[in-house]
Amino acid sequence: MCLLGPMPPRTPGRSDPQVPSDAGRGDSKYGRIPFVYFYREGLKADPTFGLLDIEIAIQRRGSDAFQFEIYCIGDGYQSGHGSSKPQPLAVEFRIGARTVAKADWPYPIVLNGHMDALTFSAPIAITDGDFEKIDSAFLPSVGAEATICLE
Repeated sequence: MCLLGPMPPRTPGRSDPQVPSDAGRGDSKYGRIPFVYFYREGLKADPTFGLLDIEIAIQRRGSDAFQFEIYCIGDGYQSGHGSSKPQPLAVEFRIGARTVAKADWPYPIVLNGHMDALTFSAPIAITDGDFEKIDSAFLPSVGAEATICLE
């Protein structure tokens, strides 16, 4: 879960936001989640793969048109590789505890031994009024397909 607000300003000690891809196209809400890791069932000490530095944005792209964008780094430097084949990563946009919009991201394979940038963009249905009030993004629990890579 993360709170949403304006994009952070540029500073020397932090990378520039990767989403929205064109901040000049409209007002946006932005948030960042440090990491999400996927584990084999029952093994909480050994992650299979992960998603790092997850950046989430929802942007107004005209009257009644909104775009969802997500960026992250796929962390394949764990015990395996994986994908969203059984279930996409879900992002719920909320006002308080109420979900007002949802986006599903069928992220690609996170390869073992790789750190790769992953991106996704799709239109999202939301009203102008709800866009103005959105205050957080929530990632509900999802499953993933994973392969353990033993050396």
